[in-house]
Parts: sequence; structure tokens; C-alpha cells
Amino acid sequence: MVDPNHVTRSFRVSQTIVQTGKIDSGMEIRLNGDSYAVDGPLTVGELLAQLAIDPRRVAVEVNLVVLKRAAFETTTINEGDEVEIVNFVGGG
Repeated sequence: MVDPNHVTRSFRVSQTIVQTGKIDSGMEIRLNGDSYAVDGPLTVGELLAQLAIDPRRVAVEVNLVVLKRAAFETTTINEGDEVEIVNFVGGG
């Protein structure tokens, strides 16, 4: 059973990283609507790992295309790409 408090807390930590942009710069992308600097190019899987986000708990869209989880390791994020990461939250 998923603990909703744990999922929310994990996302808040990740959200802080996204807002502060603490990954070393190299290229700019749009991450959840905000400008964000990353070392890149990198795969979606690598970005999620850098942000400490569990890929099993999110949906990812790159340039308006929703990705299947199997594509996270093969989809490359490049300069100027728009990435949306949506966190799944359990509850009732």
C-alpha cells in the first residue's frame, strides 16, 4: 500500500530541487513551466535520477508527447525542450 504522505513529501523535495535549479548548468530546458539548467543532453531517466524522482510514480511529457515508461532511458532531452513531470498521489 502506498503511503500518500510519503509520496507527497518525496515530491516536495523534488519540487524544491526543480525550483532552485541546483544541477550544474550546461543547457536550458523548460521543466514544469520554469526555465531550468541541466548538464546535457541527458535522457529522461537520467533527469529523474538527478531529481531523485522514482520513475514508477510519475508520468513524463517531452515536447507535448507523453512517454511510456519504457522510453525514459532512450528519450534524450535537448536544449530548449519542454518537460512536464506529473507525480502520482495515492488517496481516496
